[in-house]
Amino acid sequence: MQQFSPPGGQRSEGFTMVEVLIAGVIMLIVMVGTARVSIQSITSGRHRIERDRIEAAIHNNIQLIQQADSKLTLESMPSQDQRAACLNPAAYLKKQLSQQGGSNAVPAPEISGVSNNNLIERSITVGDHPGITVVTYQFSAPEHSIDNERRTIELNPNFQTRCILEE
Repeated sequence: MQQFSPPGGQRSEGFTMVEVLIAGVIMLIVMVGTARVSIQSITSGRHRIERDRIEAAIHNNIQLIQQADSKLTLESMPSQDQRAACLNPAAYLKKQLSQQGGSNAVPAPEISGVSNNNLIERSITVGDHPGITVVTYQFSAPEHSIDNERRTIELNPNFQTRCILEE
């Protein structure tokens, strides 16, 4: 087999310009792919931390509401409130949880995001079924692929079983 030498009769050693350019393009593609994976993992890590903060605040607030509900007994109520509480236990619990400065009041969770706005909205309503208080938490998910999320708990007021026995 015969080797051809470049014009002029000299053989150069090393890589040609085309080989160097192809290697550079391949290296660029690999580096861009690696950078994208790194950026995505950093972003998802931040979203995970933000989501954990929101979920923890909601969970803590739910525990405080359940604690306030268990402390609210017929014996702890003023005697003039007992009849109204037994007639509509869900509304009475809602009033006690929402009342500013009340002994059983539980403030809504407050977590500020990047915009310094509270990320969590809480609402307490009387459910469709008698005797059920509904607490709903709504927040914007930190991930851009998810819009608003909602957590809902339904409470049967703790004192309502005693109302049946007292009547």
